[in-house]
Amino acid sequence: MGTRRNTYLFVIGLMLTLGLTSVFANDTDKAKRKRLKTEGILSIKSSPAAYPVRIDGRDVGMTGVGEGMEYYLAPGVHKVEVLGPDGKVAWTDEVTIRKGMRNCICVKAVETTTTKACPYRFHLEGPARVTEGDLVTFTAVPDIESPIPLKFAWRVDNGTVTSGLGTPTITVDSRGMGNRVINAELDVNDDVYDGRCRQTISVPTDVEALPPDIPTPKAFACDEFISKSADDDKARFDNCVIQVQNTPDAKLYVVIYPGTDKASRTRNTYERLSKRALDYMVP
Repeated sequence: MGTRRNTYLFVIGLMLTLGLTSVFANDTDKAKRKRLKTEGILSIKSSPAAYPVRIDGRDVGMTGVGEGMEYYLAPGVHKVEVLGPDGKVAWTDEVTIRKGMRNCICVKAVETTTTKACPYRFHLEGPARVTEGDLVTFTAVPDIESPIPLKFAWRVDNGTVTSGLGTPTITVDSRGMGNRVINAELDVNDDVYDGRCRQTISVPTDVEALPPDIPTPKAFACDEFISKSADDDKARFDNCVIQVQNTPDAKLYVVIYPGTDKASRTRNTYERLSKRALDYMVP
């Protein structure tokens, strides 16, 4: 599940005031001694890093790490500020400076990170299987309704998007995608959380190929003739049989129309012609 993290910096300060004898018991620096007759010292130390220091609204330097950074100040009340990494005031207080005295300030930065669930979450729905040529619909279904505007970016492998780009639902044409997989991928993002809640989800759909297009056989006449003699009939039958043999799964139908002339009624009767054709073409 996506999360958004917020980091907070807390600075804890400790102040101590020390007398000159405890600070400079062995100090031989005459210049410093001279300044201490009219000024006091503000020593600021921080951990784990150095941070900017502002005194009476003026940026004066950084805190010390390990050892305090010292600032000489005139006696009186001074506003001291320690700035955090974001440039905002992380710690502030008013410090009373006395001549010949040292004020020690120790600050410690504590960084905490809070993690919260993102305010929106989706899952993607689409059919597991379709037939080639079907229109396929993919929909982003919210598990959590978003309180902010969202951006939907789709990417589709195989198939053509026909509608819905930029919305939670798209339609994809599966024509020509037989025996392939349409993979729809959705990138959901926003303009508020800087990509921390970004979500990428996908769903596959198998496309079954259409059965092969088998052309419907069309009947055709291989020959049409008037029976004159047995040999002539056999030659004409041979031509038709050859055409049948060259056409897979073909069937040959012989249609005999009885004639009305004398030959048809005596020598070439229907019964005689049909028996001749059958005996010749069927072994």
